[in-house]
Amino acid sequence: MQLTISSQMAKRLPALARALGVDPADLCRRHLIDETLLEERTGRVPLDNVLAGLEELAALTRHPSLGLALAQNAVPEAYHTPALVLLASDTLREGFVRAFALQRLWGDGNRFALADPDTLGRAEAGLAVTFRIPGSRRTGHGILEVCALCETLAGARALTGRSTESALAVGLPSTSDELGELTRFFGVVPALGVERAFVVLSNALVDARLSSANALFLSVFERQAREELARMPPESDLLENVAAQIRRGLVRGHFTLGNVADALGTSPRTLERRLAEHGQSYQELVESIRRELASRLLEESRGIDEVAALLGYTERSSFHRAFVRWFKKTPAEFQRSRTRR
Repeated sequence: MQLTISSQMAKRLPALARALGVDPADLCRRHLIDETLLEERTGRVPLDNVLAGLEELAALTRHPSLGLALAQNAVPEAYHTPALVLLASDTLREGFVRAFALQRLWGDGNRFALADPDTLGRAEAGLAVTFRIPGSRRTGHGILEVCALCETLAGARALTGRSTESALAVGLPSTSDELGELTRFFGVVPALGVERAFVVLSNALVDARLSSANALFLSVFERQAREELARMPPESDLLENVAAQIRRGLVRGHFTLGNVADALGTSPRTLERRLAEHGQSYQELVESIRRELASRLLEESRGIDEVAALLGYTERSSFHRAFVRWFKKTPAEFQRSRTRR
């Protein structure tokens, strides 16, 4: 399957080229990027073409930190309605859960994910945002990884008003950006050679209430985003198929790797390998689906025991521990905070 990104994301390539003195029309033409398609809000552009364009731009300009420059050239509309969902959420932690569940609106696959720092071999107490692009590694991957992590921290700073907040830790598989530039931006020296790109944000930052939080707007934006998803062409993507099987299997308690592999007519080993090719593990996928469904079901005033059962937990205590790990509050505290809004 050919991976794509939204036209609103892709149009940042010619915009950056123009800012750096490179003819954007020539650059797009050389990499078969249709500039008229970039003006269509729902257009899609092959990811490989954009990666190749970024790599040529880096070679032409010898810019010391092209990934950081791309992030600083960001425009909020590139992230479509999920950006509004994040803006209207109570906290960054909850907003990330909601926005990442909608990320197909700006690109194929689950590139952004949330993780506990200890699963990445880190000791910091906070929330890790990870980013991974499938496919054989090339220079363009590193440029987009830097861009994604820089935008994550820049967005967190802007939404919380903490303009000087540093990351607790940053990791990159590799990068063509100068480490000095990245260290100044993140406030920490990035670790290189890690399996997947990540930035660890402090609990104080991700759990601070956002001044833009608004329950009514949040419900409107989420409904709008799901309507936009429903209008998109059906996706035969592996991750979508696996996610659909997990959702169906959770309530029945049949959501193991073996269960899902059987449902898809493949072996567990083959399914694991194909998920790895997409930059995802089976357990990460289960975790992200449970996290997103948990917040949504509790907001619907479902009973805690009912939600635990719907998410495939046989014991309420297991669900309780997982929820506290995800949101730093108990399910009951989460529901109470919603009734007070």
